[in-house]
Amino acid sequence: MSLGPRISIVYHLPGVARRRTVTVGGDGSIVGNNDARQLGMSVSGNANVRRVAIKPVVPVVIDEVSAVMQLDIAAADALYLNGYNSWTDSVERPVDDRMWGLTRAPRRLIEKHVLDASGDYLFVDEDPRRGHQHGFGYGYLRQGDSVLLFGSLDEDCGYTVIYEDLDAGTLTFDKEPPNRTVSAGEERELLSLCVEGGTLDEAMDAWLARAGIACRPARPLVGYSSWYRHYGNIDAWCLEKDLAGVAQVLGGMDLGGVDPVFQIDDGYAKVGDWLEYDRAKFPEGPRELARKAADAGLLPGLWIAPFVCERESRVFAEHEDWVMRNDSGELVKSGSQWSYGMALDVRNPEVRAYVRNVLQTVTREWGFKLLKLDFLYAACMVAHDGLNRGELMADALDLLRSSVDDDVRLLFCGVPLVSAFGRCEYCRVGQDVGLDWDDKPHMRMMHRERVSTKLSLANARGRKHLDKRVFRCDPDIMFLREEGVSFTAEQREEMQRTDTTSGGVLFTSDNMADWNARQLDAFHHAVAAFRAYNQA
Repeated sequence: MSLGPRISIVYHLPGVARRRTVTVGGDGSIVGNNDARQLGMSVSGNANVRRVAIKPVVPVVIDEVSAVMQLDIAAADALYLNGYNSWTDSVERPVDDRMWGLTRAPRRLIEKHVLDASGDYLFVDEDPRRGHQHGFGYGYLRQGDSVLLFGSLDEDCGYTVIYEDLDAGTLTFDKEPPNRTVSAGEERELLSLCVEGGTLDEAMDAWLARAGIACRPARPLVGYSSWYRHYGNIDAWCLEKDLAGVAQVLGGMDLGGVDPVFQIDDGYAKVGDWLEYDRAKFPEGPRELARKAADAGLLPGLWIAPFVCERESRVFAEHEDWVMRNDSGELVKSGSQWSYGMALDVRNPEVRAYVRNVLQTVTREWGFKLLKLDFLYAACMVAHDGLNRGELMADALDLLRSSVDDDVRLLFCGVPLVSAFGRCEYCRVGQDVGLDWDDKPHMRMMHRERVSTKLSLANARGRKHLDKRVFRCDPDIMFLREEGVSFTAEQREEMQRTDTTSGGVLFTSDNMADWNARQLDAFHHAVAAFRAYNQA
């Protein structure tokens, strides 16, 4: 098998408008030797790998980095392209399928609800034509039981967008260039790609071994999250009631090898004011709930969105200068949740100190040992401070990891997925589920990250190949209750089957004490299937 992509590097000299292009042929030969010498460009690799690096003799600005691979796409049974975010749909598709992003949504709705924030809509050109799909970091073509996997070997130095062109029979890999001038004598890898063949398992293992990515040790989790039962309307009394139900049910089960969890989700504080909880609703504070959970033999968990604050928060009122600004000088919104989320500039030293203090306080002083960290994409919405998006996200996630002790486990959510590889114990791999199967008809015209139980379960199956390889997959929660939810018997069965065999997290938002004998029996069967999958 030969990689053989045609690679183009476009650059210019600082203060000089003229752009220059260096091309690398499929055989690794360089076209444009004078420019290549100026760049100090080197090409290396073998039949499976191609790397391009530079060590320029003068300062240069890299404008574009791209590689085009010629493939018989039409002969494949399916194409898989990893979606940008945790919530971006990522499943095998027909090679002539199309991707609907926001092209059907009215612009006024996009702007009002900031629908273009959580996906890739601000920096990828959507192409709704058939056979023009795109993804991030890696993907594969499947024919029968064999795949041809193609992937970047380093997304920390910049994201790689993969574009399909079925008519031309090409895959184009657009790599983020450095977001600053590369100094004379500075070594910089611009592109590193590989292809691997075989079964999907074989190809994934070979690619990740080349990339040096491994899964952090993580025991599987089973338990409770407050979100889909109470959403943001929580207080100490309702949570203590649910805690009693979790302790009652899980305390009487043989969980061998699986850790029981009680996780408090959004609603205990304004977003951004994480240490200033509502004392009317939590007179003893979240610390007391963490203690009671631990005393009941449960791992205490807490939800935080560390890289955003809401407009009505004290953080925003006192530190508007902490919020990221775009090239036009406007404050960057991360979405329309709460009173509008605002993206914090994680490169700001004061923001970094604030994030570190929050995480250390809730873990060391309050006692939470599992942190669900959400809306993480906010850290890389705008390339700035000399870093591109991939570099910003890697830096921000490393800040989170370094801010907690080794006994604290991290569950990432709302994160550009490839950046999370090897950096967290658990990661959400699909959209939020809903209280029904696929939301309202008009909502199905929205973005690829929309709330949908149907899409969430499809994503969990589509990204199952990541489980135990880069992190433990979190397929979101499973409902057993009847009240307040609307699912057919077949849909409930699909939810239970997918959630128990696709990852290392099995959560519910039901009050376990309210379950009847049939629901308890279903839960016992689900936990048994979950344990069997995780012991395999």
